[in-house]
Amino acid sequence: MKKTVQLFLAVFIFTIFSSSSLKAQDDCCGMGSIFSSLLQSGIFGGYGVQQYGAAGWNEIVQNTPGLAENFKDFGFAHGWLIGANIIQLRHNDLILGFKLYYQSNTENQSSAGTYNGEDANQELDLKINNWQLGGSISYILNNNFDFRILDVYMTFPSVKLKNEIRTSSTSVLNEYESTGTNIGFTFDTGFVFYPAPPYVSIEIVGGYSFFSIEKMKLKNGGALNSIEDFIDKGGFFANAVLTVGIPFN
Repeated sequence: MKKTVQLFLAVFIFTIFSSSSLKAQDDCCGMGSIFSSLLQSGIFGGYGVQQYGAAGWNEIVQNTPGLAENFKDFGFAHGWLIGANIIQLRHNDLILGFKLYYQSNTENQSSAGTYNGEDANQELDLKINNWQLGGSISYILNNNFDFRILDVYMTFPSVKLKNEIRTSSTSVLNEYESTGTNIGFTFDTGFVFYPAPPYVSIEIVGGYSFFSIEKMKLKNGGALNSIEDFIDKGGFFANAVLTVGIPFN
């Protein structure tokens, strides 16, 4: 993993410096002439879905008697994202972009049964939070469409888990959080549509994420009741994103 991170950073830095020497090009997606090869920055928000493998957590759920035996396997989360296009540069019919964004996906399940002899409800809420930094390369098809050849991001995921059991007489809540710094990668491709070029774009992308969460611990810092091998792998994902651009003109 360490060598992979170093390679990613080297490619990313090389791309930034090589892009700085690009010259101005023709109109892109309805944009007029601009200085150098700079196109625009912008902000964006959207919605996405994420598959993941939670072998460690699912094993615990399946082997816990009582309420937990009524839960399905965890492995599909959905949620929102928000971020910024730091800068875009054009070279011929190619667009290079550099982005930073934050995404939060949640999977929630609930079950009814008995707990300590009482009727009870249990709710499990798993939240995957992810900072992502990376770049993209797109090919201009025409004034209204781009083909996203590739997005590559370095990701910094963290996970929170709430396990709450409620009866008529009591409520038990355990909160867990991931430990340490976790690093992963995502790769995706898709299409970008400009309904109002260059200021508004809609993109649909899909790809695969590589990440894992090895250990969870109680939020209050307790050393006991930790969970090992919580999430063992990422999976396929898809995002729909609306971007408002800020042209450099």
